[in-house]
Parts: sequence; structure tokens; C-alpha cells
Amino acid sequence: MSIEDQIRTIVKENLSTEFEEIETRLKAAWRKDNRQIREDLKGLTIKLEEFTVQMEDLHQRIEKLEEEMHNRWSLVVKLRKYTLDQLMSEYKRLTGQMRPEKEESVENAETL
Repeated sequence: MSIEDQIRTIVKENLSTEFEEIETRLKAAWRKDNRQIREDLKGLTIKLEEFTVQMEDLHQRIEKLEEEMHNRWSLVVKLRKYTLDQLMSEYKRLTGQMRPEKEESVENAETL
């Protein structure tokens, strides 16, 4: 074997060893990064699930508020109708009472 071949073999072995060390370090770093990414994803998944639960709770509360608003509005409409009916009844009663008085005053005026 020539000197060049020996040098090539030595360089190849040294480079191969360095390459293997670099490859091992990179794989370890990737595993560490992958582990960290998985943990981050788990954390995000948990937060997303909590957010989903909060959104569902908020949706239920909104539905309940809408139902309460509808019920209150219906009550307001019923009370308004009842009040208008009461006012109309009172108006009719008062106008009924006033008319005989007017007729009597007209009759009294005619007799004088």
C-alpha cells in the first residue's frame, strides 16, 4: 500500500469517526427537539380542550340568556297588551259615565 493510500485510509477513518460523532450528536439533538415539540403539542392540546370546554359553556350561557330575553320580551308584550286593555276598559267606563251627564246637562239647558 502506498503512502497516499495509507493517508487516505487514516483521513477516511478520522473523518468517519468525526462524522459518526456529529451524526450521533445531531440524532440526540433531534430526539430532544422532537420530545420538546411533543410536550409543547400536548400542552397546546390540553389548552385547546380547555378552550373548547369554555366555548361550550359560553354557548350554553348565551342560549340561556337568549331564552330569558325572549321570555322577558314576551312578558313585556303581554303586560303591554293587558295595560292597553285596562286603559281601554277604563276609557269606555269613563266615557260611559260622562255621556249621561252631558245628555242631562243638554236636557236641563233645553228646559230652562
